[in-house]
Amino acid sequence: MEIKPLIKEDFVVLDEESTLSELIGKLKTFEKRTGLVFRKKKYLGLIEKKKLLKSRLDVSKAKIKNFVQITPIINENADLFETAYLMYQSDLRYIPVESNKKIIGVLNALDLTKLIAELPEVKDTKVRDIKLVKPRKVNMTDPVVIAMNIMFQEKIDHVPLFEDGEVTGIITFKDLLRGYLNWSPKRNFSAKFNNAANAKCAESEMQKLNNIPVSNFSTNYNLITTTTGESLVRAIDLMLKKGISDLLVMENDKFVGMLTVKSILRQIGNLKIPKKFTIKFVGLNKAQLEPYQKYNIKKIASNEAMKLQKKINNELNLVLHLKAYNKGGRQKYSVHIKLEYPGQLIAINQDDWDLETALRKTFDNAKNAVKKKFRGDSSRDKEYE
Repeated sequence: MEIKPLIKEDFVVLDEESTLSELIGKLKTFEKRTGLVFRKKKYLGLIEKKKLLKSRLDVSKAKIKNFVQITPIINENADLFETAYLMYQSDLRYIPVESNKKIIGVLNALDLTKLIAELPEVKDTKVRDIKLVKPRKVNMTDPVVIAMNIMFQEKIDHVPLFEDGEVTGIITFKDLLRGYLNWSPKRNFSAKFNNAANAKCAESEMQKLNNIPVSNFSTNYNLITTTTGESLVRAIDLMLKKGISDLLVMENDKFVGMLTVKSILRQIGNLKIPKKFTIKFVGLNKAQLEPYQKYNIKKIASNEAMKLQKKINNELNLVLHLKAYNKGGRQKYSVHIKLEYPGQLIAINQDDWDLETALRKTFDNAKNAVKKKFRGDSSRDKEYE
């Protein structure tokens, strides 16, 4: 399953020299949580609103470039499994998408769950089958800084609040953002809080917000929950309808944890899909790649080999040789594939400055070579398409 239908092309573009106030204005205007940062036309990374909660800032002077998060980039032809694993490993809620070495859009992890819900492998999966996040308990009277730290540590947007051992409310990332950056609230806070946030001395007083009870920020109504016995498909549907990335999970009316998009990505990224082919990698460990990059190379090769196997309709063996070399002071990659199946041997080679691009081009050439051999056999062509 490819990610193309989920790519959002209306992303916010930011220059590294822009100020945080410009960032906040753009994100608020276009109702986005993240923006992509560039130096001229070169992609540098992304920046999320959540990063701005870590400290009090003079947003009119602070530059975006000091808060950029370096990220991997996914190809538009990537499939669901490699994307899910990459986003989980990279701890990303959003990931930029490229085509022909140009950023063309952004993918939201929550949107990715739409494809996950369609997988036959998750049809019988229950919420209890997914590893739940179990955040530290926060009481209504605890200082808000505790909830904020939990959001960063557990990578969640919602923290349940307790009173006498029972969940009685919730504090959200949006609640914190409105308080710390003084955005126009959709819900009313106490008059005391709003006066403090809008006063001339607010900049110096904002440090004290850390000690305000979490109940001043929380949403004490309309808790969105699911149960351990609910199907994952229905839980995902609820997340999508409500536009949230975390769900409170209950069992016998007791809170037992949080179902998060990240937990779902982890489950899907580690699924083992049956295959009828073998792949031998040569030179992979010499290419000096990060662990997630090695995983992506293996996942791409496995996905593309599966497509080839469907075309050939027979067992096949692949030898994939990777080589990194220096050209003009830059690192370039060579990918050589030897494809063997009953009665046939195909060898394909492709070079590119980007390893994943070289790999995909090599497999595209291999698929074209296989298709030529079966030209005239309409049944095979139909299966390939």
